Amino acid sequence: MNDEQRIAQAAMTIAGCIFEDCDQPTLADKLQHCCEWRNQGTDSDLTSADLYGLLLLLNAAKGRSSNLCNSETGTVIRTAKVEEVCESVVAGPEGHIMVDGVQCYVEL
Repeated sequence: MNDEQRIAQAAMTIAGCIFEDCDQPTLADKLQHCCEWRNQGTDSDLTSADLYGLLLLLNAAKGRSSNLCNSETGTVIRTAKVEEVCESVVAGPEGHIMVDGVQCYVEL
């Protein structure tokens, strides 16, 4: 699976039909549409954590980097890989993932 496919899969997990039904031409455009989505009282409402995750994915799709941080100390470890961004976003609001035996999260 390539980075674009990973990002799209993570976006589908978070935004479901909002992402899938979007008729924008590029991955970044689809993610931008999702980031601008306004809840309308339906089952497809996005939480603030969802929107933050979509923003992380949008940045990854545009080649912008995010930080991989130690969950215990908050210290930046290094730039996160796209795979780590996707994994952290799908992990939920806290976004904790294990990287090389260390609990981490991804931040903007």
